[in-house]
Amino acid sequence: MNSNRIAYTGFVAFVSVVLTLVIVNMVQSSTESQAAGDGVNADSDTNGDGETVYRLDQVAEHNSASSCWKVIEGVVYDLTEYLPNHPTEEETFTRWCGKEATSAWQDKGNGRPHSPRAAARLESYRIGVIEGSESVSASVEPESPFTSAPADTVDSRSEQMMLALAPGTYLDGTYRGNFIDRGQIQVSLQFRLENGHIKAMSYRHLVYGDENYLTMEEGAELYPVLRQYQQISEHLEEAPLTAIFQLYQPGNVVDDIDGYSGATLRGSKVLSAIRDGLNRGVYAW
Repeated sequence: MNSNRIAYTGFVAFVSVVLTLVIVNMVQSSTESQAAGDGVNADSDTNGDGETVYRLDQVAEHNSASSCWKVIEGVVYDLTEYLPNHPTEEETFTRWCGKEATSAWQDKGNGRPHSPRAAARLESYRIGVIEGSESVSASVEPESPFTSAPADTVDSRSEQMMLALAPGTYLDGTYRGNFIDRGQIQVSLQFRLENGHIKAMSYRHLVYGDENYLTMEEGAELYPVLRQYQQISEHLEEAPLTAIFQLYQPGNVVDDIDGYSGATLRGSKVLSAIRDGLNRGVYAW
C-alpha cells in the first residue's frame, strides 16, 4: 500500500509540473505576441496622450507594400490597407514607405497639397507619433479648405462676382442639374446646399459618346477619367458654393492618373450641371 501511495503521489507531482510548464509557456507566448501585434514594437513607449511613440528606425522597417508606414508632420501612419485604393501607381505610393513623407503630403505634384477630405481619411490610419516631435494632425486645415489653392485658380473675388451674376436665390435643399450637348445628357448630378456649402454630391448620369462611366469597371481604359470625376465631388464636399468656379481649371482639382491629364476632364461640364440645378431651383427639401 505504501509503495502504491508513493507511486501515485509521484505521478500527481509529475503531472502538476508538466501542466505548470505548459501554462507558463502559453502565457509567455501570449505576452510576446501581444507586444509584437499590430506592428507595435515591444520597446515602443507612449506619450502623455497615450499614443505610441516610435523611432525613425522602427518606421524604416515598414518600407514595402506589405507593410507601409509613413511619417507626416510628426505622426506615424500605417497606410498598408489604403495602398490598393490610392489613385496612383503603386511605385509612386511605396517610394515613401518607411520614410519621413511630409514633403510628399504637402506637394502631390505641381505644388498642390492633398485635400481636406484626404487629410480626414489619413487620420483613420494614425498609429502613433515619432520620437521627439511635437506632432499635429495632418487633418488640421486652414479655416477655408481653399486658402492653400494655387495662385492660378480663380480668386475668391472673381468667384463671388460670377456667383452674383447667376439668377435666383439659392435656398438650402437638394438640387438636380444636367449638362446636355447635341441632345445627349452627358452629366447629370445631385447635391445638397446647406448654409451655402455643397454636400453629398453624386452623379446620376455620366456619359460621353458610347461610354457610360458609371458602369465602367476598374481597369478599363477610361476608368481613370471616372476617378477624376469622383475627385471633383470629393473636392467640393463641404466647400462653399463659390468653389465650383475652380472647375474651370480641373488640373488644380484632380490628380493626374495613369497618364490622363486634367485637360482630359471637362470640369466645365460639371460646373454647368451644377449651375443648371441652381437655376432650376430646389428639387427637394
